Amino acid sequence: MFRLIRNIGCLSIIVFIVFVIVAVFFGGEKIRQVGDKTTGIVKKGFHYTADKADRIHQDIMKKINEFGKPFHERDTKDKEP
Repeated sequence: MFRLIRNIGCLSIIVFIVFVIVAVFFGGEKIRQVGDKTTGIVKKGFHYTADKADRIHQDIMKKINEFGKPFHERDTKDKEP
């Protein structure tokens, strides 16, 4: 019984890590592609997860752009004659 619980826990951690990696790098498009191959409630679940992944991707890209702004401003000031 404990093996089953341990295996389910490990599997859920691995699925979560894969979800975060896909969400950060690709957004929800890859998840939607997999979800389109399924039917019914599973398809709705994949689309819901893809929407969450899109939000995560947008938030991270927004933070990266905000973090890079001081560097961009400094580079443009250096190039002025």
